[in-house]
Amino acid sequence: SPLESYLPTVREDARDTVRVLAAAVDDAGVDFDRKVTYQMLVYTFGQRWHEWVVAIGVTSKAVNLRFLYGTDLDDPAGILRAGTSTAAQADYARLHDVDVALVTAYVREAAEKHPNNPGRRP
Repeated sequence: SPLESYLPTVREDARDTVRVLAAAVDDAGVDFDRKVTYQMLVYTFGQRWHEWVVAIGVTSKAVNLRFLYGTDLDDPAGILRAGTSTAAQADYARLHDVDVALVTAYVREAAEKHPNNPGRRP
């Protein structure tokens, strides 16, 4: 699986956080295509890798949950940090910082709002 291919490429102390975030993304029940690209575990629709929905990445300080159109999300918990004019991410320094239900809700919202979602409502 893409997750199992990705894990050996990241810091050992980040792997459990990556696993939990990946499970939370899966819990959203969205029919994503998955692939390791851009040094991240990327989730998208229709294999449009450059127009991804959500991605999990690892830096030296944190595990990042990134949304390409994150600035469009409601972000009721205030966890997203803008990275570009459209992208935003949540940073997790420790596994216990992850609120799985919240991550799943954010992923569902990101998928629903993404322009490439085949089931998107106009």
